[in-house]
Amino acid sequence: MGDEARKMRDRLNAVSCSFCLAKWYQVTIHLQNGHTHSCHHPRTHKVPLEEIAANPSALHNTNFKKQRRKEMLEGVRPAECDYCWNVEDAPGDNLSDRALKSAEWWEADKFDAARTMPWDADVNPTYVEVSFGNVCNFKCSYCVPQISSKWMEEVKRFGPYPISRQHDSLEHVERRGLMPIPEREENPYVDAFWRWWPELYRTLRVFRITGGEPLLNKNTFSVLEHILAEPNPELHLSVNSNLGIPDDLYARFLDLVRTIVERKAIASFHLYSSVDAHGRRAEYIRHGLDYEKWIANARRYFETVPESQLTIMSTFNALSVTSFVPMARDIMALRKQYRTRKDRTRIVLDLPYLREPRHQSVMVLGADFAAAKDAMLAFANNEPGVLDWERNKVARIHAMLGKPWPEERLVPARADFYRFFSEHDRRRGTDFLGAFPEMEEFWNLCRRLAEANPLTTIQAPYY
Repeated sequence: MGDEARKMRDRLNAVSCSFCLAKWYQVTIHLQNGHTHSCHHPRTHKVPLEEIAANPSALHNTNFKKQRRKEMLEGVRPAECDYCWNVEDAPGDNLSDRALKSAEWWEADKFDAARTMPWDADVNPTYVEVSFGNVCNFKCSYCVPQISSKWMEEVKRFGPYPISRQHDSLEHVERRGLMPIPEREENPYVDAFWRWWPELYRTLRVFRITGGEPLLNKNTFSVLEHILAEPNPELHLSVNSNLGIPDDLYARFLDLVRTIVERKAIASFHLYSSVDAHGRRAEYIRHGLDYEKWIANARRYFETVPESQLTIMSTFNALSVTSFVPMARDIMALRKQYRTRKDRTRIVLDLPYLREPRHQSVMVLGADFAAAKDAMLAFANNEPGVLDWERNKVARIHAMLGKPWPEERLVPARADFYRFFSEHDRRRGTDFLGAFPEMEEFWNLCRRLAEANPLTTIQAPYY
C-alpha cells in the first residue's frame, strides 16, 4: 500500500496540494440526527433539510462539502482536514490519509472523474457508512447519548456524569444539532436515504451499516431484503453488531445473510463486533454485554454463514490491560477452529486505542501495570496464529504505556477516572472493584486525587 499511496500522492499533488478523493467518494451519514462527513477525521456537519428536500443525495453532496471540494481543486487546504496537514507538514516523507484513502481500491479509479467534474456536481460515493438510528441495548462506558438510546435514557434521568471533561452533555448535543430524532417519529433523513437508495445502490462498492445497534433497526433488514431481491455482485457489505440482540432477530439476520452469500448476491459480507476485555471485565466496560453469549453468537455466525468474516474491534482502553491476554486467547481459539476452505483466517482482531474520553484512555494508567502490559507483548510475540499487523498494534500500545502523560494532564484525568466510575457504579448498580480487584491500588490513588482536587470547572465536550 505504501508504494501505491506514494504514487497516488504524486497524482493528487499534480492537481493541487490539497486534492483528496475521499471528499468525493467516501461518506459517513448519521441519519438519526442528519449529520455527515467525508473521511472520519473532520467533524461532522448538519445536512440542511431544504437541501435534501430538493436533492436526496445532499445527504452526501451538501453545499458545505461542495465548497470544500472547490477549495481542494484550487489548492486551498480546508481547515477541517488539519489532521492530514499536520502529518504532511511534519519532518520526513510522511504519508497522510489523503494519499492512503485516495489509493483505496474503491475510489482510486475515480481520480479523473473527480478531477474533471464541476466542483458543484453531485456525485454518488462508492464507500458509504450509514447509521439509521441510535437505538441500542448497550451503554458502553465510552459511548455518547447520540449513539446509544440507553445512554440517552440514563443522561435524561441523572444528568451528565460529574467529570471535568463531559462526554455526555445533552446541552452540547442540542447545541451542535446532534440530538437524535426518536425512532417512533418521522425522520426526513431516513426518508431521503430511501429516495436516494435506488440510484446510490447501482454504483456502491462498499456499504457498511453502523449504529446504535443495527440489528435493532428495521432499515437494516430492509437493506438486506433489497439486496436479496436485486443482487449487486460488486458490492462489499458490512454490518456492525454487538451480538447481544434477541435470539429471534439474530436468527433472522443470519438467515438473510446466509441466503445472500449462498446466492452470490454480493461480492463479500463482513461482520464487525466489539469486545474490549475478558469476561466480567468486558461486561463492565460494555454495559449490557453477556460475554459468553457474545462468544456463542460469534460461533453461530461462523457456522451459519459460509466463508464469513468477522473483525473484532477491541477499543483498547484503561480497563482492557489486565485481561487482554485471556480475551486474545479466546479469539485465537475461534481463529483456530474456524478457517476458510483455503485455510485462511476468518477472524481479525483490530486494536484501535481509545483517545476520548480522556479519563478512560490507556494513558491514564501511566507507568502502572507493567507486568500486564509486558504479558500482552509476550503473548503477541509468542502465540502461534497472531497476525503481524495485530502484533504491531500490540507493540504500539505497549510503547504508549511506557510514555506516561505529564502530571498536569495525568492528575485531572485520573481524578475523572474515579469520579466517572464511582458514579457509574451508583447509577448502574455495578461494582468496579468487584470486576477489577487487581486495580484496587490504582482506584485508591484516583480517589485520593479526586478528593484533593475538587471539581470546580467543567470543560466543553470534545466531540
